[in-house]
Amino acid sequence: MRSLILLFLFCIASFLSMSQVAENRTDARGLKEGRWVTRYPDGMLRYEGNFERNKPVGEWKRYHENGKIKALLSYRPNSTRVFASLFDEEGVCYAKGVFEGTLRDSTWNFYSGEILLQTENYSLGKKEGKATGYDPGGKLIWEKEWKNDLLDGIAVEYDPTGIKRSEIFYLEGKRSGRANFYDEYGSLTMEGGYLDDLSDGTWKMFDKGGKLKYQMIYERGEILNSETLDSLQINQFRQYDKVKGKIPEPKMNESFVP
Repeated sequence: MRSLILLFLFCIASFLSMSQVAENRTDARGLKEGRWVTRYPDGMLRYEGNFERNKPVGEWKRYHENGKIKALLSYRPNSTRVFASLFDEEGVCYAKGVFEGTLRDSTWNFYSGEILLQTENYSLGKKEGKATGYDPGGKLIWEKEWKNDLLDGIAVEYDPTGIKRSEIFYLEGKRSGRANFYDEYGSLTMEGGYLDDLSDGTWKMFDKGGKLKYQMIYERGEILNSETLDSLQINQFRQYDKVKGKIPEPKMNESFVP
């Protein structure tokens, strides 16, 4: 019986030894081959996956220091594209998309639990094209256009019923061009323009019936016709200046690089 126990223990030790040898190995040229595993200083698993001729292949897993999954990565043969699902420290998925190398590329979707909050398009790490945002009920609440990682084009905000509340044009990251604002019924309440993120030209304020209430003339953020307006009107416009065109977005986790 004792001999059998010793033989069993020897087999277990040999198996563990062989498993350890099989991991984290390189070939004669120093290229990574086969299964690789790394750990945090406390011994918790950091990542695991396979290499072929020094390139990651197949399915990879990365972990947070608390042991929860951080990323599931799928490497395709003969390709630099990586299909990724990213997770927060609780192990809840918050993003899905594609990396080109280590840069976000193509379409990315961002979530809160199972709820889609935001869709963005990327070109080699930079936002490019249309982006959309949704409320927790799945209703479209904003649309934006990006170019070279800067807002460029029209940005539209909606309320959950689908009524347009604002539309503002951007150029290279700054509000520049026409801007319109609407009330909860979709009626125009204010219109004007921007230049380099500053109110510029004539801004008009309308009542609920669409009749012009008053207007202000700006030059690069400075009011030129203040003598024709009372202090209440001026203060009202200044309050609008602080908030108009500021479309809120849900906060996202930091970018993840595989």
